[in-house]
Amino acid sequence: MKDRITNAMQSFGRAIIQPVMFMAVTGLLISIGAIFQMESMPAALQNFGNGLFGVLTDGVIGQLSVIFCIGIATAMAKKNKKTDAAVVSIMVYMVFLYTNNFWLDFTNKLVNVGEEDLIGTGQNMVLGVQVTDMGVFLGILLGVLVGVFINKYGEIKFNKYLAPYEGTKASYFLLLVVTAILAILVTYIWPWINSGIDSIVVILSSMGAFGFFLYGFLNRMLLPFGMHHLLYMPLFWTPLGGTAEIAGKSYSGAMNIWLAEIGNISSVNSIDPSIGYIVNFGYVALPIGIALAFIKTAKPQNKEKVKAIVIPTIIAAALGGITEPIEFLFLFISPLLWVVHGVVYGLGLFISNIAGLNVVVDNLVKTIMYSITVPMSMGRQWLIIPIGVLLVGIEYFAFKFLIVKLKIPTIGREEQLEESSSTDVQTDEESKKDVTQDEQLDLIISGLGGQKNIKDINNCYTRLRIDVKDTSKIDMEDLKKYPSSGVVNKGKQVQIIIGMGVQEVRDNLETYISSMGGT
Repeated sequence: MKDRITNAMQSFGRAIIQPVMFMAVTGLLISIGAIFQMESMPAALQNFGNGLFGVLTDGVIGQLSVIFCIGIATAMAKKNKKTDAAVVSIMVYMVFLYTNNFWLDFTNKLVNVGEEDLIGTGQNMVLGVQVTDMGVFLGILLGVLVGVFINKYGEIKFNKYLAPYEGTKASYFLLLVVTAILAILVTYIWPWINSGIDSIVVILSSMGAFGFFLYGFLNRMLLPFGMHHLLYMPLFWTPLGGTAEIAGKSYSGAMNIWLAEIGNISSVNSIDPSIGYIVNFGYVALPIGIALAFIKTAKPQNKEKVKAIVIPTIIAAALGGITEPIEFLFLFISPLLWVVHGVVYGLGLFISNIAGLNVVVDNLVKTIMYSITVPMSMGRQWLIIPIGVLLVGIEYFAFKFLIVKLKIPTIGREEQLEESSSTDVQTDEESKKDVTQDEQLDLIISGLGGQKNIKDINNCYTRLRIDVKDTSKIDMEDLKKYPSSGVVNKGKQVQIIIGMGVQEVRDNLETYISSMGGT
């Protein structure tokens, strides 16, 4: 039972990260639109900024529910059924909307007010249909349902005369029945669930700065398991992260609220407290502190080699937002260092909230873009540098003290620095050129027990996530020979930390397996 629950959570986690990956691009473009909207800009650019902001907020952020539905269903579906899953998901989504609307009207529960007055009534307009307001949860729920049904019943076979109705078509029929029933039940059940969500938000809000610290700490603790997005995603994109009314519209989720605020900054008097979830110094300040500690504690003859390893990891984190390369340098060596790192990570959110920093802090690109869009008096951006320097110092001295005091064998502490440390991290680009791409992919395939043992291949921002059929065939030594930032064996799933090029590696691996006669 425990394994089934864990596998289900991992499957859901893999699926839900797919649509979220595109939101980073949307947020960056919205910030550009917000910059163009500034009064100091020429009228033509202001008009362009208004248009860009409107298109992205209404066309993307305002339609997250259907985006999550299609994205999750497609990600969960087996490789040969992904197209069918995408088609079925949008049909199921529309069936839900119209069934729910019909039942609300039939039972006289349909609120008869204008669209702008629906805020707070428990109903909302979705794709032009007035329905029970479930927000992003509707898309998540239906996306999971479609993924499960397509995979479970997509192989149903009928008599040859009924062949047009077998397979995913049979799954679709079952989904229509389930969806219609669900759409009716939601009109009775969701108000209670919504009250529960509101209670959770109230509890989180009442915790103040400590709540943000706890979120930051748990975020890091879940990272090694590849499940941290199950924590931040609901806070960023659903009512669990708060709800605010901005420029006459309701927005739920810390990131949604922030994007709406920067696009309507001229009419915003203060930044919503939900900003506390997205003030994150883990991309720049903490990696610098860790790297300085590693360099300081390395043996003299190894310092230059350590610099050659850690400096690229700082760049990856600061510019690309990829922190695993530097974090996996110590995770497997010392869980204690990881816990301390989690504490400092949470402390960054705690200090930021206490000090009143009210702008998103992320990688350098996003931080600069977002900081430009908010007046200094409201965002207090000048706090970024002193808080960042403080956190660099805390991380540096904490790591340095523990490494020296406990004699932790971090990188560069050995008499001679090996090309591959005990963390299985290999950053020397020359070593990658010693073997061909196919030979590198062969290491992955052999390490997973051969192509026939590979069940499914997925990826998130930085990790190649591969499901296997027989765990006994996994060879971690072969997997560790592949030039990556770390390998995590989670039983039925193996995660290989690639970094920013993970999508290319996945594509190459799938193409290579197909050329070998695999599926």
